[in-house]
Amino acid sequence: MPKPIITVLLLLCCTSCVVMYPAKWEAITVIDELTGEQTCRVRALSPMQTHSSFYPIVDMANDEVRVGMHSPDENPLPVGDIQLQVDNHYRFLIKQTDMPYYLQQQVDITPRILAGHGPYLNNSKRAQRDQLQLSFSTATAKALNTTSPYTVATGNIAKHLFNLMLTGDFLEYKVFATTQHGTTSGRYPLDANFLKSLQQCGISWHQ
Repeated sequence: MPKPIITVLLLLCCTSCVVMYPAKWEAITVIDELTGEQTCRVRALSPMQTHSSFYPIVDMANDEVRVGMHSPDENPLPVGDIQLQVDNHYRFLIKQTDMPYYLQQQVDITPRILAGHGPYLNNSKRAQRDQLQLSFSTATAKALNTTSPYTVATGNIAKHLFNLMLTGDFLEYKVFATTQHGTTSGRYPLDANFLKSLQQCGISWHQ
């Protein structure tokens, strides 16, 4: 069989294969795009990285571990929904809309009529003001949600994934298609370099 035909057949057979990326994990200091806080982040970059490649990240926010995928540095895009799996363990679906945000109040939205009268507000007006502030924070979180350059698991899911990564061989991911990018999948190795980078960031095992 001619060599070109063999090559085509191999490519066709691997259209659904997961690509294993040789990668180097590194610890970097970044300003979190959503919270504005300085964060030590562990990420894996491949020599085959392109302007459209997504890469895995592990970091801490408010003393909680986060595990997920980040869009390309040169071309930051909303990541959207992802799946993460360590070796042959359970595959977790992480939706961007489910991500919690740790937002600080960015503007004073206290009704003008209440300005300067804080000490004299009755309980009813204070409750209205607090409810208005909560509504504003919720709306802001939803707005940021649609432009986040990363999607991460938090809480118990992140802890479970993180603990699996400490003893696993590879992290498999799938980034689902959005209006700005197509579906992407691949694997990154979980090696000694990963553990060393975690140590450099002070990210340790979580209960």
